[in-house]
Amino acid sequence: MTKRKKLALLKQGAKLLEPLLREEAALIPAAGRVIGKKGSESVPLVLPLQQIKKYGLLAGGGLLGVSVLGSAVRTASYRAAVSRELKKQLRPIHEKLDRLEKENAELKAELEQERKKNR
Repeated sequence: MTKRKKLALLKQGAKLLEPLLREEAALIPAAGRVIGKKGSESVPLVLPLQQIKKYGLLAGGGLLGVSVLGSAVRTASYRAAVSRELKKQLRPIHEKLDRLEKENAELKAELEQERKKNR
């Protein structure tokens, strides 16, 4: 058989099987889902259930990744806002602490001078 004859037989077989395929596609919901129509012939396009699960898993994984990324961004922005607020509230306390440390250093130096005089 030549390639042309084989191709002609395949086309004839496809035309004969087309009505059966349409009926079976409607009757086999567990094996696949009709997701659209192919071309102008309106032949249902059926995907196997494993492919549908795979695509669903990929879409779910992508959605999970995006939501985790969004949570991380929200958390980082919240931390930055809290950090700014705390720095603003603690600024007077840090200034007072710096003044007291400076005063403490001056008093220690004065005490050392007094001890040297008394010896």
